[in-house]
Amino acid sequence: MPKKIPQLVKLVQESKIKQTRANKHISYSQLSSFENCPKQWYLTYVKNLAPYKPSIHAVFGTAMHETIQTWLDVLYNDTIKKANEMDLEALLLENMHKAYKTQKVMYSHEHFSDQKELESFLKDGVAILEFLKKKRVLYFSSKNTYLAGIETLLYQELRPGVFFKGLIDIVLYNETVDKWYVIDLKTSTSGWSDYVKKDDTKIAQVLLYKEFFAKQFNIDIEKIEVVYYILKRKVPMEAEFASMQRRVQEFKPPSGKIKTGKAISMMNKFVQETLDQAGNFFDKDFQATPSESSCRFCVFRNNPICPQGV
Repeated sequence: MPKKIPQLVKLVQESKIKQTRANKHISYSQLSSFENCPKQWYLTYVKNLAPYKPSIHAVFGTAMHETIQTWLDVLYNDTIKKANEMDLEALLLENMHKAYKTQKVMYSHEHFSDQKELESFLKDGVAILEFLKKKRVLYFSSKNTYLAGIETLLYQELRPGVFFKGLIDIVLYNETVDKWYVIDLKTSTSGWSDYVKKDDTKIAQVLLYKEFFAKQFNIDIEKIEVVYYILKRKVPMEAEFASMQRRVQEFKPPSGKIKTGKAISMMNKFVQETLDQAGNFFDKDFQATPSESSCRFCVFRNNPICPQGV
């Protein structure tokens, strides 16, 4: 007999958010770009000058998200037995082909990877999926736990006509402890360093998700936990600690009032500095903040459009 789904979980599962093109939509990606370099944000989001660059890393990330989310749908909404019997390698391969084809079309139908590289990424992805299956209860316990959402849309007004828009990868609810878990999946070569985990801009994503999820569904924010699952393509063969050999790195950033308030202030400052009262982006010369870290992966690096880059 299927377990009865709590009413609030059903509300989250069945939520239909009405959007309108008349509103200005702000995403975490925009905020992150602005914090990294205001000029990078301006050239990308106001002038639309960022060249499209396909990436095997983006293909892999998209495919892993879709594969894990499909597996979790079966795990929580069907049976554990069926989830265990799923051929995740075949599913990942299918999703990688689909994501690669999509990016290839956007990139003038030109190839941007080769069979050897694709096979290497597939092999890494299968290792992550096998680890997740084997250690499932550490990350996705099914005991008194419900899958409340996959790609749950957040749509919250920041000021009249300006809305924050975001998608939560996974939302779980545990009835025993009355807790909600806002989960974000990240693919990585070898995991996040302590330096990355202390980056306020990096962790602002799930803190904003926590704040707006609580508001959107009228949930006590104290009952919401946020967590990153970093999916590691590579692990050391020999490691000082067993945790270093785990294919999934769990990171629960501090998400109390001080840290969450800092993330909200960051977002409010961004809105104030980039939007006029009518909700239009200011078309002005936003200054570059060149540094090795901010310029390293910038699409405008070595481009005459941004001579300040390093």
